[in-house]
Amino acid sequence: MDATEWMQTFKAVHEAAKKSGSNDRHRAMKEELARSLVQAQGLVVGEGQSPRRTFRIAQAWQVELNGAYKCLTRDVSGGGFSALVPTNLSVGDEVRFSIRIGGGEPVTGSAKVVAAIRQTGNSKVSFSIASMPTADAERLENAIFDSVLTRYLS
Repeated sequence: MDATEWMQTFKAVHEAAKKSGSNDRHRAMKEELARSLVQAQGLVVGEGQSPRRTFRIAQAWQVELNGAYKCLTRDVSGGGFSALVPTNLSVGDEVRFSIRIGGGEPVTGSAKVVAAIRQTGNSKVSFSIASMPTADAERLENAIFDSVLTRYLS
């Protein structure tokens, strides 16, 4: 099976899993794709972490920080995101966030600032997700894989 056929098969399995719930085949295929993306991006998966939380995808979703600051994500992973933020945040700061990933309710949680580069008028800030409801984490992960599929099969 070539890469395009594999991605088309994954898309069918992924769409079915979004409707009826994930199964072993869906989880295994997500792990396989995530491992490939991590390798292609030259990233290292931390011990005990999943490649699904490590690989990144460039994605502009509206994010609201601490109920006050609205901006767009620059890239997103299952474990965090980065954004150009119109306020000064420092490494170690914790924020509440909500990300609009499409129709329906946004995904919410808390995140810690892991990097902040100050620029004129804003800062490029990278966040590591500290906590998030399980259902929101699953929705975020599915939306990330949807974005991957859109890029590879369009």
